[in-house]
Amino acid sequence: MTLTFGEPTSIAVPTVITDRLVLRCWQPGDIDPYAAMNADDETMRFLNGTFGREGTERLVTHLIGMWALRGHGMWAVEDKSTGEFLGRAGTYYADGWPGIEVAVSIRRDRWRDGLGTEAIRAALAFGFTVLGVDELVTVTDQGNAGMNGIARKLGMVFQAVATVGPWKDNNVYAITRSEWKTRTGS
Repeated sequence: MTLTFGEPTSIAVPTVITDRLVLRCWQPGDIDPYAAMNADDETMRFLNGTFGREGTERLVTHLIGMWALRGHGMWAVEDKSTGEFLGRAGTYYADGWPGIEVAVSIRRDRWRDGLGTEAIRAALAFGFTVLGVDELVTVTDQGNAGMNGIARKLGMVFQAVATVGPWKDNNVYAITRSEWKTRTGS
């Protein structure tokens, strides 16, 4: 058998830098701190329950694969000043979703610092300017005051209560590109 090897394929994951965050491609060193987040009951209360390192590694490979399959996905979130892993944020879409979703999950010890809002703001800008979509959504548990507040703060409008993926009776918020442009002056 004769083998010929062509040029390697690479997945392009752009890095986005905000005032306090670096949204970047996943790295092997992200698995353990992300697994710690995913094992925390309070962090995972609205995300279908906890899971361990093996499930975390599977999720990260899935999130990386979304970039190859869809041209967008979830970034690892890093603290710009310390380099610490803080969570995940970005865009997501699967069959049955009401649209391309912007989503975030930040380490619990950094909640209420405005980092989730900053990350979602960056994901909205990416979706509207780079992906060129006309609308973005977020899907959040009705009891998740933090994410419901972020959606409203960023101008997303409540659309419906819906079951999306494994999540039942979630609030769906949406914002159009023109609404986003009006809010941001972009």
